[in-house]
Amino acid sequence: MDDPVSRPVDAVHLRPTDRSANAWFGDPVPFYWEGTYHLFYVWDQGHLVLPRVCHKWGHFASRDLVHWTEYPMAIEPGEEASCGTGSVFHQDGTFHMYYLGRYFTTNGVMHETLCHATSTDLVHWTKDPANPISRPDLSRYAATDWRDGFPFWNEEAQEYWMLVTASLKDGPEPFRGAIALLASKDLRSWEVRDPYWAPHLTRHLECPDLFEWNGWWYLLFSGGHNSTHGTLYRRARSLNGPWETPRVETFDGPFFYAAKTAGDGRRRMLFGWLGTRAGDADSGWPQWGGHGLARELVQDPADGSLWVKCPPERLQMGVPAPAPQFTPRLGEWRDEDGRLVAASPGLAYATADLPGNRLIRFRFRPEGRARRFGALLRTDPALTGGYRLTIDPEGQRFTLSSYGPEGQPRLQAVDRPLPCTPDQEFAVTLFISGSILEVFVNDRAALAVRVYDHRGPSFGLFVDEGRGAFTDVVVRTLPADPW
Repeated sequence: MDDPVSRPVDAVHLRPTDRSANAWFGDPVPFYWEGTYHLFYVWDQGHLVLPRVCHKWGHFASRDLVHWTEYPMAIEPGEEASCGTGSVFHQDGTFHMYYLGRYFTTNGVMHETLCHATSTDLVHWTKDPANPISRPDLSRYAATDWRDGFPFWNEEAQEYWMLVTASLKDGPEPFRGAIALLASKDLRSWEVRDPYWAPHLTRHLECPDLFEWNGWWYLLFSGGHNSTHGTLYRRARSLNGPWETPRVETFDGPFFYAAKTAGDGRRRMLFGWLGTRAGDADSGWPQWGGHGLARELVQDPADGSLWVKCPPERLQMGVPAPAPQFTPRLGEWRDEDGRLVAASPGLAYATADLPGNRLIRFRFRPEGRARRFGALLRTDPALTGGYRLTIDPEGQRFTLSSYGPEGQPRLQAVDRPLPCTPDQEFAVTLFISGSILEVFVNDRAALAVRVYDHRGPSFGLFVDEGRGAFTDVVVRTLPADPW
């Protein structure tokens, strides 16, 4: 895999290194092979705002999820106007890439097709001269959507299957999203069949991913329905369903998108992307393209539910920093042999000077009752502005919000479910890097958001209406954005 134009990249979050092109990371395509995670992705220029956006496939690779190598573009447009997302599959010494090939007619109408390329080393790819290898069957599906191909071997049927993002030909337009099914004997010629899953939930069921784990099948897709948006999943005991909706159907917040998985047989990683916001402001409209993020999936042995945690390798990023020295600002605070105990009938908080990019970890255990607790981020001792991570043990959720002067635009509060009991110990991990904030709680829940408006130098801990102890506070200094 040596290549003269590859380059090492050590970054907290992944983005193409060519900043002159205003390039961003979208729609990851993870693939694990012989000890290495290959992370292909849709190379985006200008957040989809350029005329007839020219998407390509970029390529990162890592053995430890910390140190990455950036390789040359895997696929660039030729006859296709743009190359969108899909999947990589290995069979008999050959790697097969299936990707979206977008074409435009002379009058500007866009058509989506599936295209194919092959490789022997995952770096150099040759397009199939038969491209495009599949178009939507207009007797079943609309012509507008035909992308995100995900192939796998169906042992029972003794044939290859491929899941495809599609739209039904008929039905209410906002609810035509479907996952189409294709079948093949040779990975080159594909027969279009009836939909694999068409639940009439939403307009799109994007970037499907499917895998089996300890007797459970999991179907991942991205989109939204009702008030839910992001990457979602369903579970079943059979490849053919029926697909059950878990109590918590998402892995992260609404801006962690198009997430897909790859595993080594023991662990399974989830890779998604977090978009930027227009104007580099908390109130800016979410944009397409941003940075790549990684989580590790956790399976509940009781019911097969999936949760996420921070991959342990990422906890060693950066360099150790001195233990923070907290100054009490409000409420009762006592240092009991390293246990920072806080109590108040209202708010108790303390702050420490922690500017810049940081990885921060701490534990909290309620003593008696603590209605809420959490962290104050990018703030100042007087709390004139910043971000507040609020963990609500009784409500079994946590929330990220901003605060500042009256009338100032605010970050819309984002919250996540958190399976817990009010009296248990909580472990919290925070990555604060550039405009990205990642939160992990109890190896069960995660949240990624963009934070732009506040850059205060202080970090704080707080308790609302109760008492509890903060312990094991660890800080590491993260590198600056290398681009």
